[in-house]
Amino acid sequence: MPHPPSFTCANGRQSVPFTLVCDFRSDCIDNSDESFCHHLPCDQTVNFQCHNGQCVKRQAVCNDAEDCLHGGDEDLCTTASFFPIKAVTWPVVINLEGPRTVRLVPINTTYSTDQPLDCPPAHFQCPDSGYCLSVFTRCNGVYDCQGRQDEADCDRYTCPGFYRCRASAVCLTAAEMCDGVSHCPQHDDELLCDSVCPPGCTCYGHAFFCGGPFQAGQFAELRYLHANGSGLRPADVSNNTMLVYLNLASCALRELSHLSLPNLHILHLGDNHLTEVSDEHLFHLPNLRHLSLAGNPLTSIFRKQRVAPVLSSLLHSLDLSRVTIPVFHMTALSPFPNIEVLNLSDCEVDTLSTDRLETPTSLHVLDVRGCPLTYFPRDLLQGLGQLREVMADNYKLCCPVTLPPGFNLADCRAPSDEVSSCDNLLRSHVYRVFLALFAALALLGNLTVFVARVFLNRVRNGFDVFTITLCSSDFLMGVYLAIIGVADRHYMGSYLWNDVSWRRSAACKVAGFLCMTSNEVSALVVCLITLDRLLVLRFPFSRVRFSKKTGALASGTVWVVGVVLALIPLLPPTAHWGFYSLNGICVPLPITREEFLGHNYSFSLFIVFNFVLFMLIAVGQLLIYQSVQKNSLKHADVTNQSSKDQRLARRLITIAMSDFLCWFPVGLLGILSSAGQPISGEVNVALAIFALPLNSAINPFLYTVNRLLEKRQMEREKRLMEQLTVQIKQRAVFNEQDSRNV
Repeated sequence: MPHPPSFTCANGRQSVPFTLVCDFRSDCIDNSDESFCHHLPCDQTVNFQCHNGQCVKRQAVCNDAEDCLHGGDEDLCTTASFFPIKAVTWPVVINLEGPRTVRLVPINTTYSTDQPLDCPPAHFQCPDSGYCLSVFTRCNGVYDCQGRQDEADCDRYTCPGFYRCRASAVCLTAAEMCDGVSHCPQHDDELLCDSVCPPGCTCYGHAFFCGGPFQAGQFAELRYLHANGSGLRPADVSNNTMLVYLNLASCALRELSHLSLPNLHILHLGDNHLTEVSDEHLFHLPNLRHLSLAGNPLTSIFRKQRVAPVLSSLLHSLDLSRVTIPVFHMTALSPFPNIEVLNLSDCEVDTLSTDRLETPTSLHVLDVRGCPLTYFPRDLLQGLGQLREVMADNYKLCCPVTLPPGFNLADCRAPSDEVSSCDNLLRSHVYRVFLALFAALALLGNLTVFVARVFLNRVRNGFDVFTITLCSSDFLMGVYLAIIGVADRHYMGSYLWNDVSWRRSAACKVAGFLCMTSNEVSALVVCLITLDRLLVLRFPFSRVRFSKKTGALASGTVWVVGVVLALIPLLPPTAHWGFYSLNGICVPLPITREEFLGHNYSFSLFIVFNFVLFMLIAVGQLLIYQSVQKNSLKHADVTNQSSKDQRLARRLITIAMSDFLCWFPVGLLGILSSAGQPISGEVNVALAIFALPLNSAINPFLYTVNRLLEKRQMEREKRLMEQLTVQIKQRAVFNEQDSRNV
């Protein structure tokens, strides 16, 4: 069950029930619950209008009871009504029980403190005289007891089980409520006596919560109506001119009409089917303070048709969250120069435009969280001198150059871009240094290996083909890193205003395509190399192995697979993902909980597919190592074979560790993020700059340089053996000559 709603006073520190708003009594200290009220004029044929504008029935005039709050209905009466009271034994307590109705309660004059009298229920006994007074005379500002005890300790007086009058210490019994006589100082004991709650509604005085349609026009005193999803139309509440709060959200409204509610403060029209809202629709809402149009498919908003000066000076909060306007012109707010809060969260606004001459300068809070918001002028916020808080998903709105002078950066809440800063594509010099280092290693190392393999050494088997393929794919990673480095240098100092153009450029898409192609081809080739070495060592005398021809065929297949996987996000059915345009380094790793278009594809490729390849490589390397140890025991030349085994084992370990350092962290973090574990966005950048290029930078050394070093070592050992052989032969000759001489 909903709680009774409250009207917040202008001072923000006090609230009163909506039933007490516009009731001719000031309940807010600042009188804000009455100062704005527009009451309809009284129908003089059946009503009497009090001095304060209150209307009472004509039959209530001069009836010896004050129906106007200030007694105006009895001021012009020329005669007063008297009625005789039959003889009684005095003193008595006179209880007024209604118009022309009294009840006399005799009082025992022989009161003694030793023998106190029992008072009737709901009565108060004076301690000194024993008088029994009705409970509503306690703390009513009138001394009724001879010793004035009925007005003592009123600041601590409570009356559990009774009704306590508004803004008073007076308490009433249930019998004194709605009895036709006003016992409370503000007459609130006679309010709502004839109120009826319609079926399907929960009512708190003049505040209704309704889940279905009802005859709202029959409740002219209605102040608060929460009819979310009820199906009510604006025409259904056209006669409820005293409404202060109206919620017609989710009522399938397609247009606004018949909205003429002079006292309305808050209007909720969210989640309807409204496509247009103009000044004309709001012209007859002169007291509107808050308007919510959230979740409507708006195509036009506040198209000027009429000047509404009263409206423009009062509206201070506008909720346009979840609307479908791709371009929002800040000039649409020009009819509202005093607007303070603008909510554009979770909407489809991609572009904000402004005209500083027509943009309201009173804006305090701007919320654009959840909006794509890629385009906005440099001076969008510069003229908003009173801006105090900004909430956004785009870090560029929180750059000092975009904010008004004197704005506290701590009050601009937007997630920082882990890759880029307001000035540079790469926010950290550490990123810049390592990117240049890895780019140089990948380009020079793999180019050297490619030249050596193709032009200096003869390609003899599948292993040589795979090595050439591997260095070619790793070279592409170097090209990717070089593109990012050049872009960082080109936009240095002004990246803020070039971020979107860079991420959506062909160069960024090419860079992302090359990075993904390099990753997938390299992973697949390492898997093929592992399989090739496993076949050679496990089946040394078998012909089941990769030849030069089959190696070329397998490498071609790998290139096709890698290119297709990298090309899929660029095809027309998936181009709307903007897959390679999600960040400044053009590679979206799915290792954070943040969802993006193409997230499932990225997760399947980077996490699942590559993690499976890593596991296959790890198992294959383990089997290779076992085969080496097993075969080494069968050789007679244990010392020589042991040396070869150790060199091969070291190479296998470095290969496995390289793959492990690259893909295991990516796979592990991706799995953790998919399970809901928070992963820092900076980890994404660290992996993209440090982990992904690692293999491409060191593979030339792992697969070729080590082999060259081993070859040089073998040649050195061969020369040493030749020298030893020569020395042995020479010593043998010397020995033979010595023996002959002897």
